[in-house]
Amino acid sequence: MIALVVVLSALLLAAAMFILNRRVWRPLKALRIGIQRVADGDLTTEVTVQGKSELAEVTAHFNHMTKVLRDRAEEQGRFAAAGELLSGVAHEVNNPLMAIASHAELRLADAKLTAEQRNEMQSILRQAQRAAKLLRGLLRFVRAGEKRTGTVNMNDVVRSASDLVSYRFTIDEISIEGRLDPELPTVIGDANRLEQVVVNLLSNALDALRTVKPPRRLFVDSFTDDTGGKVCVTVTDNGPGVAPEIAARLFRPFASTKGMKGTGLGLYISRQLVREAEGELDVVKHEGSGARFLVWLPTGRVAVPTAPTESPIPHRPLPVPVPAAAPPASLEGVRVLLVDDEELIRRPMARFLGKRGAQIKEAGDGLAALEQLNSGYDPQVILADLRMPRMDGAEFYQKLLQDRPALAERVLFLSGDITQLASRGLAEVSRDRVLVKPVELAELERRIAAFVREKAA
Repeated sequence: MIALVVVLSALLLAAAMFILNRRVWRPLKALRIGIQRVADGDLTTEVTVQGKSELAEVTAHFNHMTKVLRDRAEEQGRFAAAGELLSGVAHEVNNPLMAIASHAELRLADAKLTAEQRNEMQSILRQAQRAAKLLRGLLRFVRAGEKRTGTVNMNDVVRSASDLVSYRFTIDEISIEGRLDPELPTVIGDANRLEQVVVNLLSNALDALRTVKPPRRLFVDSFTDDTGGKVCVTVTDNGPGVAPEIAARLFRPFASTKGMKGTGLGLYISRQLVREAEGELDVVKHEGSGARFLVWLPTGRVAVPTAPTESPIPHRPLPVPVPAAAPPASLEGVRVLLVDDEELIRRPMARFLGKRGAQIKEAGDGLAALEQLNSGYDPQVILADLRMPRMDGAEFYQKLLQDRPALAERVLFLSGDITQLASRGLAEVSRDRVLVKPVELAELERRIAAFVREKAA
């Protein structure tokens, strides 16, 4: 009898160990191996789900998480490729834009222009400037690079973010309204990262509005709290709102309201970026009548531990910033060497600066510029494009640093993409010495005059 009990106990123990090994230890081992593979960078890893146990549910969640990460990595790869492509074509796009804008500006300076011709030239100039602004915004967005903290005007961030998604307003029949406080104080943060937050909130609102019938309305407001110590930007829509089943985990990783179309990381990352600036991102949920997202940021270094959820009700159209008039500046007698391979850009600049009193010499690339300098020409300002054949602006600058460092200090750069500086060995060059194409001729005059005064001081 005792022997039978011992045998039965041994059999039960063996069966229990078999079941435990199959349903617990083996799945745990497979899950551990899967996690290790993901940690090593293999996002194609998938663990087999067996049965309907809690471990099987955990394994299914792991597989879903890995798929989301894989999709996100692919998306980031495409994003990075788009950034490289944009960077590469920026120069080619900005050159004709600058040529168009420069010729339009020169024509507008002609007092003999008829009213009809003046209107046409102003229209051409506005469209060229609009295209350039959008291209700069896209470059800034996809090539944000390292974190740069400074004072930020959130109204400017809202305007830049709105420009990046503005094409969807007309396509999806969406009106954008709201009020940006003209007296809004600045905050401390990274402008590019805060722009990323606002772009994400706007994109989410636009996606939500596509699911409802017109009228589709988007409101963007900025204001301060009663104490004046916190700045708030709100993004409100009249879409379907936030469903109760998603509301509680809206800011958690992989929580998506877009089904398979979304990664579920946008709001999570956005909240982390806002918290980096010691602020807070929250939402007022109105299921069936839209949602309001609020970005609260401190004006100084006072953290925002809890995001208030009230904002002003009245909504008026977003104010359009009026470009400030360029301050008067004279270039009388200033010697300028223009180095650019694009004659359609170089000639209008030379004509304009010449009319402003500057003494101009031109060169089509770095080698031609060196010939001018070696012949005895002594310019006060050298304006050099970064991308040129034979010898580009970076190589030209390095040659001057090596042989004639005093002249190297007189170089201003023209570039369609400011992010090129580091990759071309110019990381130490002050951003104040770079003019981003297409640059308005009045701004070109102002920058050259300021540069000459600085060197003379």
